[in-house]
Amino acid sequence: MASTSTPDLTPEFLAQNRRPEARIGIGVVTALSGAVVLIRVYARWFMIRSFGWDDGLICIAMLLNIVVMALTTQVLRYGAGLHVWALDTAETPLLYKWLVSAQLVYMIALWVCRLSGLAFYRRLNPMPQFQLYLRISFAFVTAVMLAQVLIIALQCIPLAALWGGATGKCLGSKTVFISTAAMTIICDSLILLLPVKIVLSIKANATRKVALSVVLCFGVFAVMTSVARIISMIPAIQKTDATWYFSVVMVWSDTEVSTAIIALSLPALKGLVGAVAGSTRKGTDQTPGSNGGPDLHLQNVPASGDHHLYEGPDSYPNEARASIGDNASQEALWVDTNAGIHVKNSVRVSVSDR
Repeated sequence: MASTSTPDLTPEFLAQNRRPEARIGIGVVTALSGAVVLIRVYARWFMIRSFGWDDGLICIAMLLNIVVMALTTQVLRYGAGLHVWALDTAETPLLYKWLVSAQLVYMIALWVCRLSGLAFYRRLNPMPQFQLYLRISFAFVTAVMLAQVLIIALQCIPLAALWGGATGKCLGSKTVFISTAAMTIICDSLILLLPVKIVLSIKANATRKVALSVVLCFGVFAVMTSVARIISMIPAIQKTDATWYFSVVMVWSDTEVSTAIIALSLPALKGLVGAVAGSTRKGTDQTPGSNGGPDLHLQNVPASGDHHLYEGPDSYPNEARASIGDNASQEALWVDTNAGIHVKNSVRVSVSDR
């Protein structure tokens, strides 16, 4: 139940304003996530040349994150971060309209983030049983998103009753906030637990598994920010001065989406580091030797066509096999024996009579 105590409404008290700090916080986390996405797109598209569904979905999530930032800024503009007694009553309906819009886009943005995570897992682990888990997870997170959207859109019937524009029935802010936040934590926990099966099923030493856990179990960041957002909601629900605490909730809402985007991009950034390291090693290998001799330049020979190193009547087949992973940016954790590159060269040796 909300507290009904009223503080001394002095001019100094009514002039208090949390909006500048909230705007800075929202701008910083959104800009940081945008920078990470740009680096990810550059790494995946231009360096690794393997742009997948997970990359496209994270770009959509980033666009939605920008929309969330714009909507939460409007919520701040019309009163979030001010004391409820300092609000312009004529603008209060606008505050709640923008708040509902921000909540809806926020839920959809998190859903797209989860889809990006599932798409990444799908590319990483092609085993049929795990693919089934992913399909079930997709259905679950989609159903939860639809339930959250319906709860927000139908929290009052008609919705105008939320801001006093009509007479109707409402679920109450406590029910709406707690139910949607609990669903968010459940979905984020599901995304967190899925990589556990990946890590446990691979054959590697403990150090290797810990390293993979750090990269793959990125859902822990989303869970932590979801919990922080719920904690920030408690005073907004319990106290009369709800708008004073709305600014903190807005910051954590943007932070949750931005953190999910950044965490989901960690594997792609790992691929960028690997590509840069490989390029550095390649450059080192091509430097002249310490004896000052000339470099040995090797000519690339295409794998197709007839290339005879020695002409003659005798032919000796040579076969080379190289397995490749499904994705250039991640290491192959499962080897598909049916996939690979098969190179066959014929070497003809001519023996002259002497």
